[in-house]
Amino acid sequence: MPKLFVCITVDDVSAARHSLLAVAREFSFAIEMIDDGVVFDASGLERLVGGPERVARRVRDSLDALGVTGSVALADTTDAAMLLARGRQNTTVNSPEKFASLSLEGLDIERDTLNVLDDLGVQNIGELLAIPRDELTRRYGREFDRVIKRIEQRGERLLTPNIRESRVSWSFDLDQPVEDFEQLIFVLNNGLERLFARVAHYGKSSEHIDISLRLDNRKWHRYEIKASFPTLDRSFWLKLINLRVSLEPPEAAILAVEAVTHFTKPRPDQRGLYAVSRPEPESLLLTTGKLKKLVGTHDVGVPVLLNERLARPFRLDADALPVGKEKRERCSPQPVIAFQYFQPPRRAEVEVQGRTIVHVKTRDFSGSVIECGGVWRAASKWWETGAWRTQEWDIEVENAGVYRLALANGEWFVVGEYD
Repeated sequence: MPKLFVCITVDDVSAARHSLLAVAREFSFAIEMIDDGVVFDASGLERLVGGPERVARRVRDSLDALGVTGSVALADTTDAAMLLARGRQNTTVNSPEKFASLSLEGLDIERDTLNVLDDLGVQNIGELLAIPRDELTRRYGREFDRVIKRIEQRGERLLTPNIRESRVSWSFDLDQPVEDFEQLIFVLNNGLERLFARVAHYGKSSEHIDISLRLDNRKWHRYEIKASFPTLDRSFWLKLINLRVSLEPPEAAILAVEAVTHFTKPRPDQRGLYAVSRPEPESLLLTTGKLKKLVGTHDVGVPVLLNERLARPFRLDADALPVGKEKRERCSPQPVIAFQYFQPPRRAEVEVQGRTIVHVKTRDFSGSVIECGGVWRAASKWWETGAWRTQEWDIEVENAGVYRLALANGEWFVVGEYD
């Protein structure tokens, strides 16, 4: 199959970069950005588009639609396409006559050498090709062979794709406002199918999708949806997105929807006779989303310990979920003191001598107090009402264990045990 390369050159690449990439992506995934434009491989489009002339016309139409002014050239080598495009012709399909008429300015020839060739009357590629190759090599050295290979179109330069995608996007404008997001699931399903096809083409997966809704009140409602694992399962993402939007419904009717998928490495998947049986992470995440919808986002999450003296020193992190790949410490395990709360706290009889607790008795145990630490207030947030009403001690009871003792409203309680 013959090769076909397209080169587009413009005056200001920085201003037209996104437009050039948008045009190139319509025809190819092998794209290379160069200093003054873009080069891409358009081979194999004969059945889809047609011959080189039709491809050139399609590329020009795409540029015109985006308002980009530039030079377009097609050739069977990247070098020839770049030389033709830099020749500043509007749209060019390579031919011997057009290539031979190109100026020598586009070649990597030193200025002194160009001046000498100009004095000899050699001003274009055709006139340079008329000179025997051996004479050029003898006069300008072996390094001039690189120039000769370019003008003979021997295809020495390879296309080097240098565009690395990190995300893809999709958008859809509705004909009329939609009140309920669930009515857009069918439309979003089609959008995710296209997005995931492009993600899979790059050999990537996704664990992060951004959903943006343009509303009837001229505002945007945006959702950042993350999973704790990469997946391209459309049904899973649709359920997750629907749950998230139902937790924070938009305040007005929806006019348009946009989805952006961020790339990540695919999840390694081991299944077989010796694989450990465990629940699917998709099921866990969806179950968590449903619980958040039922009881609220603040009442579902992973417990996180707080460095504060509180009755229950932890909070629920609604966004944190175990991903199953946490790093384990390789050093020897350190002893950890755990604390178990009694529900309800156990009433106690306490004997105090002076200001020292000497004996404790409950329905489950009794004994002399060997060690005692305290007194502490029950909460480190002293500025809150009621934080100073309860006093606490940590006590070690002979032949029983280590407990937390509390005095509240004149009554003694054992609120928990250290393990």
